Amino acid sequence: MDHPDGRGSQQRVSHDLDLGRPLADAVPPEFRPVLLVNPGRDDLERARRRFGLHPLVVTDLLEGRQHPKFETFDGHLYLTVWDLNPTADGSTRAVTDIAMVLHGDELLVVQRGPDEDIRDIGAVLDEPDEPDAPALNAVSSPLSAVYRILDAVVRDFVQLGAEVEQDLDEVEAEVFDSRVREDYRRIYRLRQRIGRIDRAASGLAAALRAGTSELEALAADEPALQPSLLHLEHAAEGVASLASAQHEALDAVVSSHESNVAARQNQDMRTISAFAALLAIPTVAAGLYGMNFKNLPLIKWEYGWVAVGIALLALDIVFYVAFRRRGWLGGKSGRRGDVDEG
Repeated sequence: MDHPDGRGSQQRVSHDLDLGRPLADAVPPEFRPVLLVNPGRDDLERARRRFGLHPLVVTDLLEGRQHPKFETFDGHLYLTVWDLNPTADGSTRAVTDIAMVLHGDELLVVQRGPDEDIRDIGAVLDEPDEPDAPALNAVSSPLSAVYRILDAVVRDFVQLGAEVEQDLDEVEAEVFDSRVREDYRRIYRLRQRIGRIDRAASGLAAALRAGTSELEALAADEPALQPSLLHLEHAAEGVASLASAQHEALDAVVSSHESNVAARQNQDMRTISAFAALLAIPTVAAGLYGMNFKNLPLIKWEYGWVAVGIALLALDIVFYVAFRRRGWLGGKSGRRGDVDEG
């Protein structure tokens, strides 16, 4: 299924790419980056020859799944980020890689990941998304293309963080409401989503901080991009801080969940013990009267069994009421943890 931002819809060019041909005719003719999607060794060897890539960069691009970072090699600026693919339910199917190599007036973009989760870079570069800043809409340089790609990535981070915040509120309400049995699988999935967002956003923020001086130098001729790149860094840091706070909140939720599970187990054991005690009273009486003695109370009276039965029933009722008051079989003590809706 195609993602609303065009994921999964772009043509795969990783194995038949002519590195002399730039990406997407929709991009303005003054600048067109080159795209490789899940490239093989031959594709990267041709890219190495054309762009003069450092062997370490080629090795990273071949292996894929590199942590977000910013490095410089022989005048090449090398930036890798993790891209999250939000779905309709707010989850993330997979984490894909986007690597960008800037050198002079050229840009190489390498993507790795499942085909259905790969972001359509052509659509990202072609669609204006800054109506109040026309200068940012024109993809006229490698840096402007990098900004547009990073902006799309960060906007997904922000969207996912907001959706996680809403889900976290719902999970907290479930955990602290004794009338609701919380879903531990939902809590686990939420922890997994927060971890992905945290690692991706904090990694991007760290990479942008590491390349601040180099990016500022590149943006010297494009003053509109300087505050925008700084804004991206701050946005990524904000999402990372939010994810860290969500981690702490979820830890409290998990602790409460574990306490709820332990409390329910204790309540179950009390209920079982209470029923065992109620059954033990007639069992003891049956054991005593089952012994072969002639002087047992009421044994020779015609209605002795009725009296014994009534006495056993009365004892069971007394113990039942006592257990009920203590909350072992429900009752007021068992409902002390209910939320006061008033």
